[in-house]
Amino acid sequence: MGSDDTTEYLKGKLLIAMPEMADPRFKRCVILIVDHSDESAMGLVVNKVVGEMQIGKKEPDDDAPKPNPLPVYYGGPVNTDRVIIVHSGGDGDYPSTWSVGDEFYVSGNPKILDDYCFGVGPRSMFLVLGYAGWGPGQLEHELQENAWLICNGDTNLVFDTENSLKWEAALRSIGIDPSRLSSVGGSA
Repeated sequence: MGSDDTTEYLKGKLLIAMPEMADPRFKRCVILIVDHSDESAMGLVVNKVVGEMQIGKKEPDDDAPKPNPLPVYYGGPVNTDRVIIVHSGGDGDYPSTWSVGDEFYVSGNPKILDDYCFGVGPRSMFLVLGYAGWGPGQLEHELQENAWLICNGDTNLVFDTENSLKWEAALRSIGIDPSRLSSVGGSA
């Protein structure tokens, strides 16, 4: 099946871990799904900061770049030595950059960091180490088992919300009060 397959519906969406998530690596996680097909799914945790990288950013009235921290997130347990840049705005002139839904872009192109330093790059961005991956049908199974909830990808939630509040904000975006959430579900 091709990329217009209905399984790609999760691309650009956010997964919200249920409170009883068994895997401690994903407890209270919010994950941006960057790819989804019949063969696999790939996501990036967007609320677990593991550090920051000092990037020089040039202010409009000053020629010298000033140190500006760029957050570095734990993206997931797969390939934790791989750096992925998550940013807003278009892909511009950045090869190796792809669109994730209508709101997000991911890249490995270091030119984005250079542009950011000179104030011409994307408005918002952060770095991610590693990613979360699922094999054929694995994510769909986890959804059926009530391990995750789904909400629309929202740049304000991902880039502008305090990390410690993203999980609750994602739940509230779909009308759920986190204090009343239960993963015990049923089917009709």
